[in-house]
Amino acid sequence: MPASKKVPQEIYVWVDDSGITHFSNTIKKETSISVPPATNNSFPEQSQKQEKPTAQVVQPIIEQHAVKPAIQQNVAKPVMQSQVIKPPQAANGNKVTGLGSLVFMIVIVIAFRLFFDSIGKKRSERKRYGKIRELRPEPNPIPPRPFWTLEFIRSLEWREFEKLCATVLETRGFHVKLGNMGADGGTDIHIYKPQELEKLYGIAQCKAHRQEIKVDTVRAFRGVMAAQEITNGFFFTSGGFYKKARAFGEGQGMELVTGDDLLGEITCLPQEKQEAMLQEIVNTNYTTPTCVNCGIKMDKKSSPQSEYQFWGCLNYPRCKNKLELRWTDKEK
Repeated sequence: MPASKKVPQEIYVWVDDSGITHFSNTIKKETSISVPPATNNSFPEQSQKQEKPTAQVVQPIIEQHAVKPAIQQNVAKPVMQSQVIKPPQAANGNKVTGLGSLVFMIVIVIAFRLFFDSIGKKRSERKRYGKIRELRPEPNPIPPRPFWTLEFIRSLEWREFEKLCATVLETRGFHVKLGNMGADGGTDIHIYKPQELEKLYGIAQCKAHRQEIKVDTVRAFRGVMAAQEITNGFFFTSGGFYKKARAFGEGQGMELVTGDDLLGEITCLPQEKQEAMLQEIVNTNYTTPTCVNCGIKMDKKSSPQSEYQFWGCLNYPRCKNKLELRWTDKEK
């Protein structure tokens, strides 16, 4: 038997006054489909010009279960769709992208150039300021004010040490007189009693050394005492004495005064006297040695042939006296 063919049917749709949509295969006479009111997006002028259709005919479909979606598509309410305005595209997109990349690379290069220029400028300024500091060195900081210690006594140069020993003898009640510059014959201080200023009471020798005094030095001083027929001798040193030197000196009736003995005697004085003695020394350049012949402060010099340094007289070449560097200079 021949296969039965499905006859397509026409389906009619209308909307009643209540807004309900009806579907049927027969048309309803004298029934018109009411159009829903226009939405906010609709234009009043266009809605007034449109005529209300009496009926809408949906194209026949083959499958019955697919009727409803198809009808819904055909009877969709007219809505004004908003138009999206797209930005205008360049005629040639590749050229625009290449131009943007070129501008970006130029900006990056300029930024790096400015960065490295600023670094170079800072380096040149540091070098310039460094040269200025070399040409104009910073002033030396003010050293702290010294006080009475053994190291301070040992830092005194030979003439200031003699003055200190003379001041200590004056605190004992003696009248003293410092020796002259040049060859003094081994006598640094002449000692007198206040009641007998015309008669020499004793002599003193002063050695501003850190090392201990040997017995030969003490014997030489005893020879000076014998030559001047002096029985009272005082030997001052900022260091100490070897045992043999101490034994010999004490056996000859001499008074041997070490740096520790001198410090103890100074600290036993009244505080006002200690401050006055200290201030008198601090006001001078007490670490720079004095020329034995001229009595002026010496200058540190160096040999042009070598790195040998020494203290030389400012009156050179008239005065060729020189001294070795002291331990305070070597520590500096």
